[in-house]
Amino acid sequence: MNRHVLRITAIFAVALLFSAPAVAKDPILIGVNLELSGRIAVTGNDTLRGIKAAYSQQKTLLDRPVKLSICDNASTVQGSVACANRFVDEGVAAVLGSYASSNSIPAAEVLQDAGVVMVSTGSTNPATTKIGSYIFRTSYTDQFQGGVAAEYAYKEIGAHRVAIFRQQDDDYSVGLTGFFKNVFEGLGGQTIVLDFVRNTVDFTAQINNLRTFHPDMIYFTGFCAEGASLIPQLRHQGFKQPIMGGDASDDDQCPDGGGKTFDGFMFTSFGGPGILSGKTKKRAEAFGKHFHSMFPDASYNGFVLTGADAYRVVAKAIKEAGNADSSAVQKKLAQMKDFPGVSGSITYAVTDGTPANRVMGLFEYQFGDGDTWKKVPLRGISMATWQ
Repeated sequence: MNRHVLRITAIFAVALLFSAPAVAKDPILIGVNLELSGRIAVTGNDTLRGIKAAYSQQKTLLDRPVKLSICDNASTVQGSVACANRFVDEGVAAVLGSYASSNSIPAAEVLQDAGVVMVSTGSTNPATTKIGSYIFRTSYTDQFQGGVAAEYAYKEIGAHRVAIFRQQDDDYSVGLTGFFKNVFEGLGGQTIVLDFVRNTVDFTAQINNLRTFHPDMIYFTGFCAEGASLIPQLRHQGFKQPIMGGDASDDDQCPDGGGKTFDGFMFTSFGGPGILSGKTKKRAEAFGKHFHSMFPDASYNGFVLTGADAYRVVAKAIKEAGNADSSAVQKKLAQMKDFPGVSGSITYAVTDGTPANRVMGLFEYQFGDGDTWKKVPLRGISMATWQ
């Protein structure tokens, strides 16, 4: 081969080198375990939209693309555990979700054993984060929620006898009932607990047992899949007392399914834009503009915000760790102080994985003409001031 041919070959090789596409960097994988179908699908999809909106603002971390691995747990324990095992196999940096406590707790056990970070977007049962150091949440706990509801019932409604409808096969409902009952009875009140199970549609037996108790108020600690049947039955049987619920009642299935029987129904839930104040409110409003540009017809509520913050705290931890190894992410989350969340400032340092302070809202369903209804914010309650 002569020099001329060698020179042409060399030039051609250099040209190929510079024209070759850059090698794509491996994506950082983040799991999303949510109730996207089944009995809690409204809340699960609200949360997913919050995660997607936050993700759209930070699609790359450490100069690597981020990929969401989304898994529908179908609102079941079995589905949630299957999602958790899938994420372990995929080698995700962290998992966002689940929402429900009964789905979050078993998933947390799988992920803690595997050394994978989990940030629950809505589990309020205190047991969730006590599973281990890899488990965090963006919500308050039922110790706060149940205590506030009990004090409100006793001191502001003036109730001294409360009937509690408890879903006995659900961790959230059992836990919330216990905290409400302990505080309410400590104030001097009396309670009766009426149990039901998942998918109950006929509450005749429970309502018959309620008649001799003569309650001043009714507290519902279940989900709207059953509440949309229970509340109309109570009203049609002549129970006109105030009825109050927890954050599981913050679901369109309640007023849509139960109609005007939910008029005046009060419930505590995650603080949304109408509840938040100060710098947090400004951050939530700014994020809301971006959210509505993506989902113009979707509800913008507290579930959206806690979902968004689950993604945002994990993204912050990955950036600070300088890598996407879950053990490094865990260390940075455990040290996090005063993260400027859209649901409120988030501090995990010196906690069990529950934010040091959360703001909870008290809301009410109000009906207008026909079947039109709205969710009206009544007040915000801060953990810091309540404690």
